[in-house]
Amino acid sequence: MFLRHRESMLLLDRVLSVEPEFGACEWRISPSNRFMIEGLGVPSYVGIEYMAQCIAVHAGARARVKGDPPPLGFLLGTRQYEARLPYFVEGVTYQATCRQLIRSADGMGSFECRITQGERILAEARLAVLEKTDGMMLDA
Repeated sequence: MFLRHRESMLLLDRVLSVEPEFGACEWRISPSNRFMIEGLGVPSYVGIEYMAQCIAVHAGARARVKGDPPPLGFLLGTRQYEARLPYFVEGVTYQATCRQLIRSADGMGSFECRITQGERILAEARLAVLEKTDGMMLDA
């Protein structure tokens, strides 16, 4: 388990790759997706959450290597989110990637993220995140 999300909010289906500064995951849009709009698909703005969960998988995998549980993750902001489609379409499989640009000792990080379908880039953004372990939440 790399994510702390409840089942209904687990949007990713599979981890494709985790490296020290890179992660890749995929998912297939199904009718049971909680963000599905019948006849249209999942709105492209949900792509930010797919990207954020890919970052969380990356953090969870790093923690597992050290023998720690997945950290708590907080999405602090999104810069330059550009989606090249209005909806993620039912029945289609997509991939999200995250590349760590910077990560400080206090858990702040910035990631360059993409959503692709095959070779096509469908969405891009930079996400700012904060990663904390349970015991660090009250630190000043």
